Amino acid sequence: MPKRTFWLATGVAIGAGSSLWAERKVRRSVHEATARLQPDAVVLEVGRSARLVADSAGTRVRDAVASGRHEMQRREEELWSELAGQGVEVPLPPRHPAPTGITTPAPIPAAATSRPATAPGTGTPTGRRKRRTRTGAQRRAKSPSHLDK
Repeated sequence: MPKRTFWLATGVAIGAGSSLWAERKVRRSVHEATARLQPDAVVLEVGRSARLVADSAGTRVRDAVASGRHEMQRREEELWSELAGQGVEVPLPPRHPAPTGITTPAPIPAAATSRPATAPGTGTPTGRRKRRTRTGAQRRAKSPSHLDK
């Protein structure tokens, strides 16, 4: 008889303890889910995700462009070799320099930095219109509703 009582008490204790543990676990999960789904938390999570995507977008674009250039050069060389294999006399395929990242701009020719040519007899640069500004009389001629502004 004492064995049955021991195992009955042990079963009740383990059952009650596991029920309390499961209830606590469920309540904690529900509380965390409601905290995560609050409007402020959702906004923060969306903002964090957007920043991560924006930070990696530049790298992904650069990688895609570099990959595209590499494939283009590979295919171009393949086409040149096919033409050469057909007996067509072709010039040497152009060698494209490997992208180094930052390129220095070409120097500006002296002609481009000099003053633009002027239209004959006008003294104004060709291709440009003179900017018109209002005179004091034109400003004063506005309606009274605009005088205070």
